[in-house]
Amino acid sequence: MTRRAAPVDYPVALTIAGSDSGGAAGVQADLKTMEACGAYGTSVVTSVTAQNTRGVHGVHHLPPADVTAQLDAVTDDYDVRAAKTGMLGTPETLRAVVDAVTDVDGPLVVDPVLVATAGDALADDTVAAAYDTLFAHATLLTPNASEAATLTDTTIETEADAVAAAETLRGQGADAVLLTGGDPYTDDDGRAVDVLVTNEGTRTFVSERVDTERTHGSGCTISSAITARLARGDDLETAVARGIDVVARAIRYPHAVGGPTGSVHHLATLRNDATRDDVATVVRGLAALDSVTDAAGATPYAESLADVAGGADGRFGDAGRLGERLLAARERDPAYRYALAVADADALAADVTPVDLDAADLPAGRVADVATDADDAAVRAPDGTVTLLADAAAALRERLA
Repeated sequence: MTRRAAPVDYPVALTIAGSDSGGAAGVQADLKTMEACGAYGTSVVTSVTAQNTRGVHGVHHLPPADVTAQLDAVTDDYDVRAAKTGMLGTPETLRAVVDAVTDVDGPLVVDPVLVATAGDALADDTVAAAYDTLFAHATLLTPNASEAATLTDTTIETEADAVAAAETLRGQGADAVLLTGGDPYTDDDGRAVDVLVTNEGTRTFVSERVDTERTHGSGCTISSAITARLARGDDLETAVARGIDVVARAIRYPHAVGGPTGSVHHLATLRNDATRDDVATVVRGLAALDSVTDAAGATPYAESLADVAGGADGRFGDAGRLGERLLAARERDPAYRYALAVADADALAADVTPVDLDAADLPAGRVADVATDADDAAVRAPDGTVTLLADAAAALRERLA
């Protein structure tokens, strides 16, 4: 029997960027991220780099005619809803892209790539000087602090410096500027700050910093995530907010590959969302066990209570204090996935001895500290209730009588 095809109607996004042989940045990162964010990714390769997480070991810039040929091929056949640019390499390539983007309907995101994460230059001063010709076509610019400082010939050390630089760049022709933060500027609590400047004003997005050097590909990931969401019809602020969430999760759960700068996890959000139904089912089963008063379960790349299912219904965002304790424990050991609350220690298996807490120790972070220090990850509060934490539901079941 011949089966009937069922085509999937995805909006098309386009990346115009360099190739990263290490797969963490450039076209490779863009295409993975666009797919993860619900867009069909097409590509135009501007340069080929011999690159890994330790650095850029060689660069070959394609002739501008080859770049134009790729652009023509894509735009002639595909309904491109949004496009982005990354590494352009030479002023000649940049001019070829400027000539071509007028044929692309929809938003254009410009990521003015000048330097790789490892510190290697990917464009010279002549490219930086020519970027303003492209900015006039941009819906959004997404420079990091280093790129923005180079493009505006300023120093960026504070959030106020970032806002001023973003306003200067918007004055060069772009509709809006997202200046991505984390280094060198943070807020008073040491959190990363992304600054979005539009004709309606300034909005800041604040995120907890992640203690990792594995950020290779983060700039490409956020710009391509935003591009994909714009292709899907999001308004600019919504696309930016979703892009920030995608890159935050990608940095929090990076790939353990290569050298110290590693690679962000471009598909973390997609794979995280794919587990939600399974997690909810497991939590409902745990909540139904005898002597269990509450249950919670986190997706593998959980970032907030929105990623934690709780209670008898296994509803996400409804895990309450037990969910907060589980998230706090995951900050110390991300292997923790599930938590149970039982009324008293009589419900525990004979070989499980909970650690007793004083009333002053009850905040979620302290409960998690004690639980992660204990071999059996069991904590008893002054009222006798016990919290159990484990990496799998089966391990929790084994700790019950």
